[in-house]
Formats: sequence, structure tokens, C-alpha cells
Amino acid sequence: MEAGLGMQTIVEATSRLERSARLLLARAGQLEELVCHGEEEAWIPYLLTLGTLAHVLDHLTPGRRGELLTTSQMAARLNLSPKTLLRRKARGEIRPALECGKLIRWRGDEVPQ
Repeated sequence: MEAGLGMQTIVEATSRLERSARLLLARAGQLEELVCHGEEEAWIPYLLTLGTLAHVLDHLTPGRRGELLTTSQMAARLNLSPKTLLRRKARGEIRPALECGKLIRWRGDEVPQ
């Protein structure tokens, strides 16, 4: 846990970021329609909205704060099915950060060889 922040505060902040991401996504959709219809003045708000959305999503990405990922989360990050990820692990193509019996956790920065 981060110094000075309680778990409840972190949960509330994450919930707020998730709501913000949904609002930014909706706004980006509205602005995209304007841009596609040739409204030049919509470009700057559109690009600012996309930049902010990318920044917010980066903070919502599992593993961003150093926590370990589940196999499902790691598979999603690699755009694989969990079963394919486990097959690659069995073949030695990728190694998890932690493996204790059936418990497998990933750092998120592992790269298949």
C-alpha cells in the first residue's frame, strides 16, 4: 500500500478514475463525430480528450502500481487466451514472477521468447 493512503482512499480513487474514463470515452466519441464531419475546431478538444483518456487508462492498467497479475489479466495484456498463456509457460517460452503450487502470478513485463 502506498504511504499515507488508506485502502479505502485507493479504492475510491480507482472508482473515480474508472468513471472518468467512461466519461472521456463518451466525449471522445462525440468529438470524433464532429471531426469526421469536417469541423476543424473540434480537432484540438478531440486530441486533448484522447491524450487525457490515454493517461487515465494507463493508471487503470492492471499491474501499473506494482501488483502481480493473475493469469487471466496477463493473458489479456498479451492478447492471448489464459489457456494459451499456460501452454507457453509449460513450454518454457515465458516465466511467471511467482509460482507456488497452483498459484501463478505475473509481473506484467514478462515477454514471450
